[in-house]
Amino acid sequence: MSARASSTRRFSFAAGHRYWVDAWSAAENERVFGRLTVPHGHNYTLEVTVHGRIDEATGMVIDLGELKRVVGETVVERFDHADLNADPLFRGRVPTTENLAVSIWDLLEPKLGADRLRRVRLWEDPTLYVDYHGG
Repeated sequence: MSARASSTRRFSFAAGHRYWVDAWSAAENERVFGRLTVPHGHNYTLEVTVHGRIDEATGMVIDLGELKRVVGETVVERFDHADLNADPLFRGRVPTTENLAVSIWDLLEPKLGADRLRRVRLWEDPTLYVDYHGG
């Protein structure tokens, strides 16, 4: 029986957004979101954790080069230096860190597999992160 483990790789990207609900008045948006209604940006740090059996030949849960390629092509290239409000994933949704973490999971799950993807941790800044474990 082979051992199971989790591996986590860290990525970074910079993106801008603002919090705004179109159905609300400007006053209501400002009351709920305050200064976050003004466009601003973050240097996000993304941690992607995969889980599975340790391959007996390679000694790894996943080829880390493959994980880097998948996350780079699927997430980093899409969001780096992007306006999150303009991305179709956020039509009708506020691009909060929580919603961004869910969207990243939804982009990665088909590529990494529901059985392997364990956690998405998204750091908005050094004091705030969101963990998402799927569905």
